[in-house]
Amino acid sequence: MSQRDLITYRKRGLLFWRSRDRVLAGGESTALVRSRPSKHSISRPTRTQEYFVEWNAERLGITVAESRARYVQSWNSIPKGHSGRAFEHFHGRCYDVFKVFADDSPREVMDAYKLHGHVHFLNMLTYPEPQWFEEDAVVKRLRGKSSATILDFGCGLAQQSRTLAEYLRDEGLQVRIVLADIPTVRKDFLLWWGKNTGIPLTFLECSPERPIPDLPPIDICFALEFFEHVYDPLAYFARIDQALTGGGMLVTNMSDHHKDFMHVSPKLGPLRQAVAASRYAEIFANFIYQKPNPA
Repeated sequence: MSQRDLITYRKRGLLFWRSRDRVLAGGESTALVRSRPSKHSISRPTRTQEYFVEWNAERLGITVAESRARYVQSWNSIPKGHSGRAFEHFHGRCYDVFKVFADDSPREVMDAYKLHGHVHFLNMLTYPEPQWFEEDAVVKRLRGKSSATILDFGCGLAQQSRTLAEYLRDEGLQVRIVLADIPTVRKDFLLWWGKNTGIPLTFLECSPERPIPDLPPIDICFALEFFEHVYDPLAYFARIDQALTGGGMLVTNMSDHHKDFMHVSPKLGPLRQAVAASRYAEIFANFIYQKPNPA
């Protein structure tokens, strides 16, 4: 996934928020953060980075201290680490160099994601994590439930959905998390996270033969920086819409994007029209939607 900033359809949205100023129409606010590399220092690791160090230690059969040292060494091998401009250039070069094996054409795009899985992993480890709170626009719409099923489609490292699951669990809800993505090295890490936290987790594999797996009933779906990466966004939305319960939420980004490697559907106007035709309430333009309750 490119680290390049994306352009929003209405020149507003998550990508233009200051971290302290995520205020929605009507005065609501949300903890949601941008799904792109942040500039925080490796000396102040996120919980996801700490989880990674623990997981990698178990995977390699080394101590946590050794695992941390290897991560820091990797970070310091390039100016400003895995979130800097030099890594962005390196990442782009990887795309160019390895296109000889797999590009982003319909027949090869899933192989390309697998091929670049480790570079994507390091990139996504730098994503920020939301700090959920009681009056958050997403959290309060789940209030009153005794249980919640969270789907994250095209999950990456699932920072938004995993942290929400942990928050809701700590608030006393029975939480289940479902992740749908192409199986890369990230799958093993995410399954480890589920086992480590005790939160029931299912990983649904997307494959060329079955790009859209069967989905269980869900209360909320995260599909952030996702729809521009698939060739038929409307088919994915239709399946998600079928799975969402009445009053369920879709947290996504339906803004138009730059044409770029793996941005195979950069113009999402038809998707926005389909969501509007399905009478979803727009809580935050192009990003947070709520499905209507059955009549």
